[in-house]
Amino acid sequence: MSTTALAMLVMAVLISNTACSAPLAPSPTETPAVSLPSVDRSAGAGARASLNEITGELVLPMSAYWYSDRENVIVNSAVASLIFDCVEEAGFTVAPWGGGGKALQDGRYGQWSRNLAAKNGALPEIRIIAGVMDEQPERPALSAEHQAAETKCTNSVGRAGLPELLEGLVGDTSVQNQITRNAVALTEHDPEYLTFRQDWENCLAENGLALTEQGSWSLQSSGTKEDEIRVALLEVDCKDSSGGARKPYDILAEYQAAQMKDHQAELNALAEEKADAVERAKQILRDHGVADARL
Repeated sequence: MSTTALAMLVMAVLISNTACSAPLAPSPTETPAVSLPSVDRSAGAGARASLNEITGELVLPMSAYWYSDRENVIVNSAVASLIFDCVEEAGFTVAPWGGGGKALQDGRYGQWSRNLAAKNGALPEIRIIAGVMDEQPERPALSAEHQAAETKCTNSVGRAGLPELLEGLVGDTSVQNQITRNAVALTEHDPEYLTFRQDWENCLAENGLALTEQGSWSLQSSGTKEDEIRVALLEVDCKDSSGGARKPYDILAEYQAAQMKDHQAELNALAEEKADAVERAKQILRDHGVADARL
């Protein structure tokens, strides 16, 4: 968050990471060494990932315990509204600064949607999340006193007691983040995943394609849009012939579900906390004139 201009603060919280669409995970070669728990994947048998071939949206079992993209915009808009109030109480006029958010297609295992490969190549689809307050494109220059008031209000309001339930936040030691991180690492060590990946790499080689670097999910191309689309479609073809582009995500879903069984009471409490936070945020926005139809 910016500490010098409220506009930058609000745009940061509204347009940055949104939950449910997780940030792009590092490639296997970048995964930090961790001591992995012993998890029987069969305990999560039947869990599946939901991958939307048109929008690029990914939903996993643990997605229920992070803010959805829409919920994140609502909560961050509520926080911004409280900061606006504080600045106005300090004697400065603040025009409401709303706007929406963006959510990036998950690409930890490369391109998985044939539709989006034909449209974007290997580039992830970006989904636009509608905002709940109208966006004002410009703000006048602020005086030093006004900037100081915004900084003070930003620091004093903080998150206003509304938790940041976003996957992958630095320093997050919560049970939900531990489950999510463990599932990623366990998937990368899973025999079925390793077989899938090796079959995929063999297929790529047979089709004259090469990885950008060992262990990555990125492929080399000439750089033209046409070739990037050609390569991405072949990438999906090779995944289909190796067991299906969704396979690594389903393995990931099963590792999440298997761990969730031992932490369901904590996760139930978290779900209640999330629901309460979203409802409180909606009430804050109602109090600031946002109609229910936009919530």
